[in-house]
Amino acid sequence: MVCLFQRLFLRLPSGFRDPYPARETVSMRLGEVEVETDGGVTLFIRDYYPDETSLPAGNSPRTIFWIHGLGEHGGRYLHVAEDLVERGWRVILPDLRGHGRSTGTRTHVAAFEEYAADMARVWARFELGSGQTVLGSHSMGGLVALRSVQTGRVHPSALVLASPLLGVKVRVSPLKRLLGRVLVKFLPKARFRNGLDPGNMTSDEEFARQRRADPLIVRTVTASWFFAMEAAIAQAHRDASRIAVPVLALQGLSDLTTDGDLLATWLAKTNSEVKELVSLPDHVHELLHETDWHETLDRIIEWLERTGAARV
Repeated sequence: MVCLFQRLFLRLPSGFRDPYPARETVSMRLGEVEVETDGGVTLFIRDYYPDETSLPAGNSPRTIFWIHGLGEHGGRYLHVAEDLVERGWRVILPDLRGHGRSTGTRTHVAAFEEYAADMARVWARFELGSGQTVLGSHSMGGLVALRSVQTGRVHPSALVLASPLLGVKVRVSPLKRLLGRVLVKFLPKARFRNGLDPGNMTSDEEFARQRRADPLIVRTVTASWFFAMEAAIAQAHRDASRIAVPVLALQGLSDLTTDGDLLATWLAKTNSEVKELVSLPDHVHELLHETDWHETLDRIIEWLERTGAARV
C-alpha cells in the first residue's frame, strides 16, 4: 500500500528517448525551454508555434497555455498542439515540478501554491502579460490553474477546464487516510498508489497503449501531496468568486476519477459573466485523449472564438 522506496527524483535512464519528442514541420516551429525556480527545481516547457509564413499577413498567433494532469506531462498533448498550430495558435506546455522532464520530487508538494508560483514564473518567462493568453488545463492541472488565478499570480483571457479536480470519486479507505495523517508528519514523502483506474482514463485503445508504455507517467503520490491536494480543493471552492474571466468547463459523464457533480455548483459561484458547462455522455476522464478528441477541441476553439476569449 505504501511505496516508501519509490524513486523520489527524476533520473532519466541511460539512452532515454522522449516518448513524445518535439518536432518541427513545414508550418510548426518549436522551442524547448528550461525555467529555474527559487527552490532549485528546473521546469521543462515545450513551446509550439506557427511558422510566420503560415499566418495571414500582419497576424500574430493566439496563445494557449495548457497544464497537464496528475502523474502525466505536457508531451502527452503533442497531438493537440499540432492541431492548434495548424489553426494559427501558439501552444505552451509546461511539465509541472515533479512531473515529466521537470526536476523535483515526483508528484510531491507541501502546498499547491508551489505549483501556482511555478506557473507564474513560466508565465513571466514567456512574457504572456495580462488578458492575452487562454489558460487551459486537465484534471489536477485545472486545480493548479484555478489556484494560480485565484491567488492573482496569472491573469488569463479565459479559463478552459477539462475534467477539473474540484472533488474526487476515487475512494480512499479510512485506514489509508489515517496512515497518511501519521506519515505526513514524520515521512511526508512516503508514497502511495494514486488509486487512478487506468480503464477510466481513456476509452481509446491507442491512447491507452501509449499511456501504459510512457516511462514518464508516475502512478504514485506522496502523503504530503494528497493532503495538499485536499486543501487546494477546499480553497478553490472557497475562492470561487475570485474567478471573473470567461470559463468553459467540460466533464465526461462516465468519469469516475474527478467529481463532476461539484462542477456546476462551483461554476455558479464564480463572478464570470461568460461561463458554460459542457457535459459529454459516454466520455471518461481524459477528454483530449478520447477517440473524438478532435471534436472536443473543435468545441473549445469555437467557444473561445464565439465569446471573444481568444485574444491575440
